[in-house]
Formats: sequence, structure tokens, C-alpha cells
Amino acid sequence: MYKKKSFEEILNEISSAKPAPAGGTVTALVGALASALGYMIANYTISVSKNKNYENTLEISMENLIDIKEKLIEYSEESSKYTERIENINKGHEREKALKRAALFSFNIAKACYNILKNCFTLYKYGDPVLKPEAKITCYMAWAAMSSAIISVKANLEEISNGEEKENLLNDTIEFQNEANSLLEELKEEMGS
Repeated sequence: MYKKKSFEEILNEISSAKPAPAGGTVTALVGALASALGYMIANYTISVSKNKNYENTLEISMENLIDIKEKLIEYSEESSKYTERIENINKGHEREKALKRAALFSFNIAKACYNILKNCFTLYKYGDPVLKPEAKITCYMAWAAMSSAIISVKANLEEISNGEEKENLLNDTIEFQNEANSLLEELKEEMGS
């Protein structure tokens, strides 16, 4: 759906009065943009660099980032279909299951964005020096999308009454968030931010 729309059409759809597409769609699209920007950094570096020492490392990042981008576009497509699901949640039809699925879905978006962050070291360290600002932007966009997805996970979990499943996913989310924040601190140190 979004692959065939202009950016303006996507923005107009997101800003409509409909309950979906909403946060999950926007989060996945921001992550996809971060992944695309990271891909550009690696691609540009390989195409203009005379130093081929890190070409394989950058090619691996490119493969990772293109896969992540495609996955996040798929997530944005899936998330945009949530209007009916939101109505079912509001009406109470299988509310617990729907909320749990939504929390897990958002957690998967967060993990995809975390994987962009894992490629940021390579982009910053081995990417063309002229693109260091873009490497930082890639990292912060990925972090913002990941953090947004975690907000969605927590919001959905707050509505779940099932104790053990809720507690397990909440603990996984907190552990994941701590790991991601630690990675971000390492990135900030590497980039001097």
C-alpha cells in the first residue's frame, strides 16, 4: 500500500481523522527511513571510496539495512490495517488477545529499529567522513523509532489484565530497553555526541 503512494499521500492518510494508520505505522516508517539513510551512507561510501579495506563490512551493513527497511515497510502496511482491530478492542471483542498481539507487534518494530542501531557503529566508523552527520541522524532516527515502539508496547501492556504473560513481556521490554539504551550510550561515546 505505502510502496505505491507518494510521501504526501502517506502524510495525508496519517493525518486523517481515522484511528489507523497511527503510531505503529509512523514508528515503522521512521525506522524504514533511518534504515534507508544508513543504506545510502554505506552505498555512497563503497561507490566513491578508493580505500576498499572496509567494503565487505559496509556491504554486510547494506544487506542488513535493506532487509530491515523491507521488514519495517511490511510492519507499516500491517499496522495501517488496524482500524477494525482498534474497533474490536474498544468494543471488547477478544480484547486481551488483541492487546497482546499489538504489544508483540510493537516489540518486533522496536527490535528491527535496534538492529539499525547495531549497524550505526559501522556506518559512523567506516562511512565516508562527509556523511558523519547522516550517520548520527540515522542513529537518532532509529533510536526514536525504537523508543516509540516501546511506548506502544507499554501502552498495550497497561491494558492487559493477564498477570503472568503481561509481567513476562513487560520484563522483556524493560531488559530490551536497558540493552538498547546501553548501546545508544556507546554510540554517543563513539560519535562524540
